[in-house]
Amino acid sequence: MITTLELENRIIAEDMEQIYRSRASWDDIMQSGIYITGAAGMIASYFTLFLIFLNEKKDGKINIYAGIRSLEKARLRFGKYSEKPYFHIIGGDVNEPFHGAAPDIIVHAASLASPQYYGTMPVETMLPNIIGTYELLKYASQNKLKSFLFFSSGAVYGSSEGELLTEDRFGGLDYLSKGNEYSESKRCGEALCTAYFREYGVPVRSARINHSYGVTIDYENDSRVFSEFIRNIVRGEDIILKSSGSGIRNFTYLADVVSALFTILLDGNSGEAYNIGAEDNYISIADLAQCLVKLFPEKNLNTVFARRNDPGYTASPEKLTSKICFDKLEALGWSPSYSIEEGFGRAVTYFSELHNGHGS
Repeated sequence: MITTLELENRIIAEDMEQIYRSRASWDDIMQSGIYITGAAGMIASYFTLFLIFLNEKKDGKINIYAGIRSLEKARLRFGKYSEKPYFHIIGGDVNEPFHGAAPDIIVHAASLASPQYYGTMPVETMLPNIIGTYELLKYASQNKLKSFLFFSSGAVYGSSEGELLTEDRFGGLDYLSKGNEYSESKRCGEALCTAYFREYGVPVRSARINHSYGVTIDYENDSRVFSEFIRNIVRGEDIILKSSGSGIRNFTYLADVVSALFTILLDGNSGEAYNIGAEDNYISIADLAQCLVKLFPEKNLNTVFARRNDPGYTASPEKLTSKICFDKLEALGWSPSYSIEEGFGRAVTYFSELHNGHGS
């Protein structure tokens, strides 16, 4: 289920104001034209909504070029804002040559970013990160831009044990293994970005996004573990663990991810990559389940174990046990605003209110 984003919603309104307070000035993007590919996606839609917020609440005068292939999906995600004169829907295939707008900034977010697709749609998973990135970089090399942001992923690190992973260290990645199409295509996308910076001076930055969650997840259909946990809580069901729960992940609340993305876009160095996340946000899957149960004691829920029965779900076979370093992002002045407890509490509250018919 894709929810329609409304600035009047209490949770969303607070998130937007928190993102706004994360910077001293937004002058660098006011009165700009910004093209966002995959603008209806989980993270990109909140990024886009913040641009809408700047227009609606801060007189931003930003032309938003939203890359969304389905007009119906655009209207479902952005509702009344999709009809605003500053909101321009750009259709077509991101893997084709770009035309139809003359933006000052490009944000390339179009990608299938869930293991539920990797096993059944490996080609469609890879192409936007490689061919789509190439087409946009080619356009950028021929047209002067203020900035270009590529949505990459912490999945580029592959398998690693022990050492702290900074942006210049990598683990192993078997690119021929089923489930690694996403990770390898993100690596390739980053390499293209850096090549176009070195040869053509394209002002491109890559954002390595780790596990993110918030009010834009498709909580009815998303098979990622954090989405399933939220769905369990909202429905008043016991949380179902489909593994031992020993895997440790770094979870960042969506409003913090968006503020980090803008920090990288506006303050990062061209040709470089930045990890998004926070040291305090590491938690095992089992501990996350227990955390959510404790956050809502009135529901009297438990955690139970069950075998995953989803033949289309294909997670990467690589296992990252090393921690990722976020010092480079923090050196730009970014810091998170929400703990795991606060972030998941806000997400569950948002979906619970929608589930009960009063979401504002």
